[in-house]
Amino acid sequence: MAYISSLLTHGHWSVLRVAGTVDDRRVPALRAQLDTAVDTRPRVAVDLTGCRLTGTRWMSVLLGAARRAHERGHLFAVVSPRPHAARLCLPVLARGGRLLLCESTEQLPKLEPAERR
Repeated sequence: MAYISSLLTHGHWSVLRVAGTVDDRRVPALRAQLDTAVDTRPRVAVDLTGCRLTGTRWMSVLLGAARRAHERGHLFAVVSPRPHAARLCLPVLARGGRLLLCESTEQLPKLEPAERR
């Protein structure tokens, strides 16, 4: 399945839902979408529910997006990471409290619009 994504709203979160395969060739598109979302929205989650991750460059994209969000005082979350992704890299991304890990979008914190971190 080809890589596709859509930006949705869930409560006060902007959710980038990714489906299909994200391999090293498709990483630039994912990076551009996350950069735009993190730059313009205070709460961004990337939903990997329907996504297959291959290669390794996607790890640096998630780490970079989390770092950019933190620098801007924004929140960043990863939703439904596949077991191999969680096992390999998400504990590293979660260091320092810069990244929220959720099993579903229902677990995203319920925040009021005025709340900022």
